[in-house]
Amino acid sequence: MHMTRLHKQIVNRVGLIVIALAFLVTASCIGIISWLYLKTDAEQVAAELTKVELLLQNERDGLSRAVNDYAVWDDAYDYVSKPNRKFETDNFTQQSLNVMQLDFVAIMAAPGKTLFSSEINPAYSNITATPAIHTPLLWSLLAKLPDWQQRNGEKMQSTYLTAANGRPLLLAVSGIFDSSLEQPHSGLMIFGRYLDGTYLQRLQQLAESQLQISAQMPVQKITAPLYHTEQTASKRLTSWQTPDIWLQVSKDVNWQQRYLMMALFALGLLLVLLFTSWVLQRLLNRLVVERIETFAELASRRTQGERIYWPVEGQNELDLLARTFNELMDEVQAAQKNMHDLSITDTLTALGNRRGMEEQVSKMMKTCQLGTPLSMLLMDLDGFKLINDSLGHAAGDLLLQEVAQRMRQVMRRQDKLFRMGGDEFAVLMPHTTAEQGHLLAERLIETLVAPIHFGQHRLSVSGSVGVAQWDGETDGLELMRHADLAMYVAKRDGKSCVRLFEKGMSGVASERMTLEQELRRAIAEQSIEPHFQPVIDTGSGNVVAVEMLARWRRNNESVPPLGFIRLAEDLGLINQLSMQLLEKGLTALRHFRQHYPELKLQINISPLQFADRHLALTMLQTIAAYDLPSTALAVELTEGAMLLYPEQVEQTMRQFVEAGVSLHLDDFGTGYSSLARLRDLPFDTVKLDRSFVVMLGEGDTTLSQAVFDMATSMHMDLIAEGVENQTEYEELQAIGYRQMQGYMFARPMPETALIQWLQAHAAA
Repeated sequence: MHMTRLHKQIVNRVGLIVIALAFLVTASCIGIISWLYLKTDAEQVAAELTKVELLLQNERDGLSRAVNDYAVWDDAYDYVSKPNRKFETDNFTQQSLNVMQLDFVAIMAAPGKTLFSSEINPAYSNITATPAIHTPLLWSLLAKLPDWQQRNGEKMQSTYLTAANGRPLLLAVSGIFDSSLEQPHSGLMIFGRYLDGTYLQRLQQLAESQLQISAQMPVQKITAPLYHTEQTASKRLTSWQTPDIWLQVSKDVNWQQRYLMMALFALGLLLVLLFTSWVLQRLLNRLVVERIETFAELASRRTQGERIYWPVEGQNELDLLARTFNELMDEVQAAQKNMHDLSITDTLTALGNRRGMEEQVSKMMKTCQLGTPLSMLLMDLDGFKLINDSLGHAAGDLLLQEVAQRMRQVMRRQDKLFRMGGDEFAVLMPHTTAEQGHLLAERLIETLVAPIHFGQHRLSVSGSVGVAQWDGETDGLELMRHADLAMYVAKRDGKSCVRLFEKGMSGVASERMTLEQELRRAIAEQSIEPHFQPVIDTGSGNVVAVEMLARWRRNNESVPPLGFIRLAEDLGLINQLSMQLLEKGLTALRHFRQHYPELKLQINISPLQFADRHLALTMLQTIAAYDLPSTALAVELTEGAMLLYPEQVEQTMRQFVEAGVSLHLDDFGTGYSSLARLRDLPFDTVKLDRSFVVMLGEGDTTLSQAVFDMATSMHMDLIAEGVENQTEYEELQAIGYRQMQGYMFARPMPETALIQWLQAHAAA
């Protein structure tokens, strides 16, 4: 069977653990068995030692009785007072001494006075008259006995262990009394028995043990009264005499046999452990390892995208793990689906988003049969940015949600709707040609005409729509690019219209994208320059103001201001461009005012700039930074700004007026402002549009006269724009216009040219 890495790791580690465990268990068991052997041996030898002690005590008791029988006797009592040979030969024969197992007998009358002593010669087994135990030695031993000068009638007897001439000796000592024990003792009767030789052999037979009784400590001197090893046990039998008498019991141990038994036991135990480990390993493999390997294999399939469930076989922990994992996989699957749905859904409108559109168009292209049409619609909302900037994101969000709802009402069930981001929407239309998509787009534009209510505001929005049909070969990105090009053309052609993609549109869109890139670069590099056109007081001939106009040269050609200004508004760059021009204009104004200290700078403000609530504050701070009075500035705005941002425009205008800035109504008469509305706004000057001035050359003075009368009645100043010839000049003067500007007086020119012109004009 092929072993996986996990299996190998478990086998190796379990094997090492089992080997180490087997070694430890075997060594521990051998150690325990050896200890038990030693403990048992020690206990057995100690028991033998106790047994021998009992035998010795029995011998001492017997010897004590024997000496008592001889000592408490009238004949012995009389012998002490009258020693006689007959008493000695009759009572202490070799036979009697052998029967009592005595090695010597002594009778003493007083300290140092021996009446009788005899000893069996171990060489000849007969009694010799020369005692081996001399009187001084006996007396030195007896001197250690308790006082034997006792009161009359007290029986004296005891046994003692000692050594004589290096041999262990058992002494039985008794006072000699009359048989009635009525008289005080008259002497001492002493029996002696050596505890070696034949007697020791007999004692070994009785004890069935190997014995040794000696006056020398066995092996080594110890302080404890009892010690034992694995073969012997020894005990000191005396506690007061010198020298000590030692008893040692020995037991033979067959260590070779024991080692063999322990080796066989260890081998058997090792085999049992190995078999047990093999069984455990098989069980571990079956119950754990194989299942984990199965789980790992299934998990690897899961990473490959397969939806695999782990097998559940019972109720153990691995089954709980598998069950929990399966539940987790269900939750992950649901979470992934939810995350995927969120990732392809626009949260604001609940339409699909750009990613969802890319997935859907790819899916449709794969399933679309040959010859089945598929079209895409892209729509960009016109005027959305103005509403979003002026009324805030809440208004913008409401507008986007309402547009999405209207799209759902117009589009068919088979169509897929998406919000691509910002104010751009897309629709995928299966089984739809470009012409059919054009009709749907027109219906969609019609639904956007109805106003949307936001609080007290009525929001109006339109859409520029581009439609492209899939050619069956390009991918989804190319189809979207085609629809995007058509939408560019729709915006260029006046917005709120539909355009179908044509191959020639690539150049138009490419030109616009190039222009966008170059405009961004020009603003970043501040290469758009201000030009200045003088405003003349025709009564005095003095220059009263200069109007600042933006000029951009691209590839050595001038770009029409209206074109790139609107493009800057579309790109959201108008604020940045306006502030750059203001700073440059203020720098130039400082130079101009050296010749004309009262000269004013007139600047144009885009309606979109009024979305910035801090517009007035920012501009006033900029003027102050150039050390110029706010009265040196005149702000020009069109009627369109008042229609888009009425509340914000009025607030900003009043901030300008309070600071001393003049307000000019530019291009008056071309918009939709009412006279009543103008009366409420703080304008101080009205600028007559060039289109009215042109009518003067045709003999039509009605509108110019009406504007003059209206401004005069409202106590406003007047400036006529675009005066290019003498006829226009004379007609305006005849009506009453005094301030004029136009090519008749001077064209817009850069700062250096205007300074020269001012110098020349002053000299004239």
